[in-house]
Amino acid sequence: MGLAALDPPYGDPATRQPREANAAVEGSVLIFAAASTSNAISDIERRFVKTSGAQARTSFGSSAALARQIVQGADADVFLSADVHWADYLAEKGLVAGRQELLGNRLVVIVPDDSKLHVRKLEDLQAAEIEHLALGDPQSVPAGEYAKRALVKLGLWEQIKARVAAAEDVRHALAFVETGAAEAGIVYATDAAISKRVKVVAEIPESLTGRIRYPLLLLTHGRDNPAAQAFCRKLRSPAALKIFRRYGFTTLAEK
Repeated sequence: MGLAALDPPYGDPATRQPREANAAVEGSVLIFAAASTSNAISDIERRFVKTSGAQARTSFGSSAALARQIVQGADADVFLSADVHWADYLAEKGLVAGRQELLGNRLVVIVPDDSKLHVRKLEDLQAAEIEHLALGDPQSVPAGEYAKRALVKLGLWEQIKARVAAAEDVRHALAFVETGAAEAGIVYATDAAISKRVKVVAEIPESLTGRIRYPLLLLTHGRDNPAAQAFCRKLRSPAALKIFRRYGFTTLAEK
């Protein structure tokens, strides 16, 4: 079910029209969001609080960890996942009131900004000089799962897996490369774009990773929460989508 189908309950019952994204609203909203969206969501959340008068709290991390917290009873109202799998997982648990694919992303290979390594494609990650390859944990972090999928498709995973430095989320994988703890890493393009201490040396095509999509979920905990409903509208507004694009995301939804 898309969030668009839920617009009437968000709006004026008399006109059945959705309220404006910046309309005043009471209450508070707790937003869980993938670590890769932290800069953009924080920017949008500040503007939302200023224009709506509502209160908002954010929690960022691996989509898997956040989804499990929701299942365990965390009182999140809105969840922006970096993977459709974890959105499906919550839907199967009966915890999703509305859903819409909001963003797209892609993976890139990064090295420290001063690196002299000759890396131009995934096959180059087999070089002996690369003793540590930073990824989000492929067992739970979407960015790591996508990266492993690409390496498996190219027949590289078995040769490389012993050198993988598994991080708790994609921002920690970025930090491993920024600090030199890993000679190379695979992260989202949006993460690489915010760092001045790494450089992108290769892009990974969607044909290897599959489609990378970020579903926006209105959770059942936030179904009757006007602030949660308003924040979902805000995320889908032209102003918010412009912010997401500024951080390098592909935007898939319009209000």
